[in-house]
Amino acid sequence: MTLNERLEFCKICKNRYVDFKTGLVCSLTNDKPQFENSCGEFVKDVKEAERKLKMKLDAAGNARSQNGSLNPKKNKNYGIFLTIAGIFLLVSISLLFGLIVTFGGISFYIRGKQQEKVLAEDKKLNEKINKNVT
Repeated sequence: MTLNERLEFCKICKNRYVDFKTGLVCSLTNDKPQFENSCGEFVKDVKEAERKLKMKLDAAGNARSQNGSLNPKKNKNYGIFLTIAGIFLLVSISLLFGLIVTFGGISFYIRGKQQEKVLAEDKKLNEKINKNVT
């Protein structure tokens, strides 16, 4: 395991401690993580894990879709709806307004896809954690 892979565990462990000289360290050893595959002292900080996941979901997408939902499926559906509505407006009413709505829809769809990736990464991490705990 690389240091970054180990730190993914440490970032959501209750035993973490930030040393301003070294960075994130284990409060039990006062050193960077040295474990391979699993840490016997790992205790998941559920609140911190949820906070980190929410931050990643909020950051997904671009500035145009930042007021969207944290639910990727809802963002994708909203994006598809806006894209279709934008194309309809583009063809029938106004070129400018239709383009704005179309690109807004595409932005929400992209945000939903990126949020799905974040959730998949979080699921992999939780599977690793559960495999190492048992």
